[in-house]
Amino acid sequence: MGIATDKETIKFLNLLLIADLAFIGIHCLYLLGIAPGPLYSIETDMGYAEIYQYIKESWIVALFLILAIERRRIIYLSWSLLFMYLLFDDSLQIHERLGEYIAQYFELKPMFGLRAEDFGELGVSMLFGFLLFSFIGASYLVSDNLEKQISKRLFILVILLACFGILVDILHTAIPWDQAYEAFGLLEDGAEMIIVSFIVWFTFNLGKSQVNPSEIHGNN
Repeated sequence: MGIATDKETIKFLNLLLIADLAFIGIHCLYLLGIAPGPLYSIETDMGYAEIYQYIKESWIVALFLILAIERRRIIYLSWSLLFMYLLFDDSLQIHERLGEYIAQYFELKPMFGLRAEDFGELGVSMLFGFLLFSFIGASYLVSDNLEKQISKRLFILVILLACFGILVDILHTAIPWDQAYEAFGLLEDGAEMIIVSFIVWFTFNLGKSQVNPSEIHGNN
């Protein structure tokens, strides 16, 4: 497919995953009361692990913008905007703040073990997801064969990210048991870190790719 996966990029992926596992391990030490403070938790906003996650998301945005400029293809711009939203959403808590406002405005009621603001947050995520994926879908239609294959792989990774970021987050809130609460929190944030690392690696490979012209201009 024209995507580089040489030894150097594999080393880069390994470094990303080692850092992820280190933060997950430190989080476990925090749960055991060994690590001294909430900044060591992967669930803490603006904690050490969260800042590392923001940096990785920033890399993805920058790499896709570079690809969009160098190759003059709108599909890379559309993916960059999606990850830009994810970066802003994680760092500025967009869906949490808007979700709380929507819950109050429409007087949503808690149910199924979920808070009213959880339904508001889900609505915000669905709205932004629809808008951003509509742009990606439109860009996909005018893309070449190689870019379509790239987008399909990215779509799978983003769906996995959404499963842990949204569905597991809902279970995290709905499950009442303390032990399960901690386990779901670790699963949600730990899996998100690892998936984002794979997306960084995948995007980095795209930048190193030596694209085969026959693939670019091939039939869709």
